[in-house]
Amino acid sequence: MRLGALIIIFFQILSYAQFDGPGGEEGSKSISKDNSSIIGWATGAQLFRGPMQINDTALGLASVGNKTSALGPCDGDVVSLGDGGSIILSFSQPILNRKGYDFATFENGFQIGFSYYLELAHVEVSKDGIAYKRFPNQSLTDTDFQTNNFSYTDPHNLENLAGKHQAPYGTLFDIDELGFDTINYIRLIDVVGSVNDSFGTKDSKGRMINDPFPSPFESCGFDLDAVAIVNGELLNIEKQVLQGINVYPTLVDRNIPIRIDAPALSDISIIDLTGRKVNFLRNQNEIYISSIGTYFLNISYQGKSYTQKVCVR
Repeated sequence: MRLGALIIIFFQILSYAQFDGPGGEEGSKSISKDNSSIIGWATGAQLFRGPMQINDTALGLASVGNKTSALGPCDGDVVSLGDGGSIILSFSQPILNRKGYDFATFENGFQIGFSYYLELAHVEVSKDGIAYKRFPNQSLTDTDFQTNNFSYTDPHNLENLAGKHQAPYGTLFDIDELGFDTINYIRLIDVVGSVNDSFGTKDSKGRMINDPFPSPFESCGFDLDAVAIVNGELLNIEKQVLQGINVYPTLVDRNIPIRIDAPALSDISIIDLTGRKVNFLRNQNEIYISSIGTYFLNISYQGKSYTQKVCVR
């Protein structure tokens, strides 16, 4: 009898296991907006606004920002989706399934002390812009009390929901999780965070997702800042950083030398925006790049690496 009770308790603990923490924390599935493994940003958008309050549509639609607010780099200019609203992002290049994470979503959530104000969205992806597949997500936030505009959300209780990480960090996603080799479209759908079962939103396990509700303002709902394409291979490389490296200049004309201060016998890989290795060098203090474009210099030595973005004009 005691053994049975222990087994039940054990599995209850497992079922409420928590997930990764806030943006910037060790082990967090997040990325800074300035991370050098970001290789592109959304270039097109279709916006479908939701109401300021789903159970009082007479208040009108959310209205902060517009679809262009979601394009280009993360800069604090946001578009508010409203309750249940959505936005479809497109890109100038396909998002490839590389090793590691492939894209990141940026919202304007914020931190106060040890607490976080977060607004959430479902994330779906598509090759053709017609058939979408949703990332399985979870919310373990307590639903006994409604989260409102004066309460906070613990990111450890959230998994695979856009908006989980506070600005200026983005939430990372890996399309391999859904079996895609490439995608062209990302759709974000605002979570209606009411714990009222008649119009609230549920996670993939059928649990109500509790986030700030109601918020009957022009800025209601998920506030999208940007969506980034990420080269996950470079992101993984940066986790073991080689210290004391200096690469200069990082904006250079063609056939002008780029100086590299690094340990002797360092390996240097030159990688283009598609993730293709265009050159490999060893023990070089100066390198030359003849083609115009943006590149990543990955310098590795004794199992550690340093990555620097350079632009050749």
